[in-house]
Amino acid sequence: MKELLVHIIKSIVNYPDDVSVEERDSVDFPGLTILTIDVNESDKGVIIGRKGRTINSIRDIVTISAIRNNKRVRVLLKDDRGEHHSEDEDMLRDEI
Repeated sequence: MKELLVHIIKSIVNYPDDVSVEERDSVDFPGLTILTIDVNESDKGVIIGRKGRTINSIRDIVTISAIRNNKRVRVLLKDDRGEHHSEDEDMLRDEI
């Protein structure tokens, strides 16, 4: 799944040499793999897309691949502060 994600990301960004994907297992959810995308600052808008459509489509493709392999995966985009960004965190912030 990591290879698929790297291929997709490198295909759409302007600086493919700056792309890195970190793969790690979730501590809280056994069996869940977390893939964190790190790209050049100028490519973040390309990855996110209008209204988040591009990143959500990328997440859908990787999730479908994971389901076909009987795995669970979560795709996150690393932000400037070194933290991870996901829509679940945004929803939690909005509810509080």
